[in-house]
Amino acid sequence: MGKEPLHSIVASRAEARIRSGEWAPGTRLPPERELCRVLDISRATLRQALAELEQRGLITRHQGRGTFVTRPSVEAEISGFFSVVAALRARGMQLATQVLAVEIEDASRQLAQDLGCLPGDPLLRLDRLRSVESEPLIVESTWLPLARFPRLEAHDFEGRSLYDILREDYGCQLESALESFEPVVTTPREAHLLGVPRHAPALLLRRVAFDSSGVPVEMSNSLLRGDRSRFLLERRYHDVWVAEPGRAAAPRGGPAAPARPKATNGDSDKAGIDAAVVREALLPDRS
Repeated sequence: MGKEPLHSIVASRAEARIRSGEWAPGTRLPPERELCRVLDISRATLRQALAELEQRGLITRHQGRGTFVTRPSVEAEISGFFSVVAALRARGMQLATQVLAVEIEDASRQLAQDLGCLPGDPLLRLDRLRSVESEPLIVESTWLPLARFPRLEAHDFEGRSLYDILREDYGCQLESALESFEPVVTTPREAHLLGVPRHAPALLLRRVAFDSSGVPVEMSNSLLRGDRSRFLLERRYHDVWVAEPGRAAAPRGGPAAPARPKATNGDSDKAGIDAAVVREALLPDRS
């Protein structure tokens, strides 16, 4: 076998410092000149080593700001939970909630369609910042119809869960939700709240939640940091046929999905996919 390149040796030694905690997550590395002096290597070798560390996901380089040790992703398996926040808490993570705004506004045409009300109807808008271990992770904006939840704006949203308030104070139990994920970049305000550079990658989760009667009661946009979020979905195969040939059960407000072809013999593949219904939709422009 050939001799290991010098830059790979340097990268492995740097990785050992990161793994041991000597270079903690979020630490800014010294300037290149100082690193070359400390490690007694050329700048060309250093840059190759840094490129390898970046490829391994151990460091992040920001133009004009420097090189930082990457913070590990906040990872959660979300398919078995009603919300991302519930999934994170199930992993034992301590979430802090900061209320950014509680406002009453008129329903736009899109919000009225999402919530099954009329344009101009009063809605409560609740903006919150969710942090994990004191680090901002999610910016949430939630809209709820005040006709159904009068005086909702007077509640303590930092001390109590919104869903607890809806259930305990209004007798509303949420049962299902339609969600979509969309890759986006942060606006200047979002970047400031999350502590990331402007136009940093993020994941936008749009969600409409329904009560046990199938009535929409909540519309929310949750913006998750792209550099700190990784969510896992699990899907299982099962031997179940969908509706009769040609049609399938339709999701709320959506067209019926095509059914699987009917089996012609017992040896045919009967595995259906136990997955959420995916609907094609044009998402609104965020610009």
